[in-house]
Amino acid sequence: MKKLAIVLLLVLAGCRRQVASTTPPPVGVNTPGGSSSRDAVQRFMTAAKAQDLQAFANIWGSTAGPARGNMDKDELEQRQLILFCYLKHDSYRVLSESPSTNSERVLALEIKYHDLTRVANFFATRGPENRWYVRAFETDPLKDICARR
Repeated sequence: MKKLAIVLLLVLAGCRRQVASTTPPPVGVNTPGGSSSRDAVQRFMTAAKAQDLQAFANIWGSTAGPARGNMDKDELEQRQLILFCYLKHDSYRVLSESPSTNSERVLALEIKYHDLTRVANFFATRGPENRWYVRAFETDPLKDICARR
């Protein structure tokens, strides 16, 4: 009985009440969204190249926030794996950035994979806490990258 009481005390000591903070979390690898549309696209491409599901789910999203909080986990992972195919790359560079509809930004990226070089538009949108998310990108220009092994 004493052992059980000690275990319970240790468990309770490890638990503490979380108080909501008005201070935003520190920006790091697992922080949702990007600080700008360009930062969001850069983090998106980095996560795709690494095939990092968690990082990708934190940067792919909408005005509602990251996809990881707005989609079923299994469906999210299946979609991410499909998107990774289109986003394979050896290198990329942002060619241009301009305003788009609904206060979004459109960024044209040149994507290189082996001997292929393609240009596709990526659409970034502002979400909660003034963070930016990649909402979508054009897959048609990247189909042959996806088909490559």
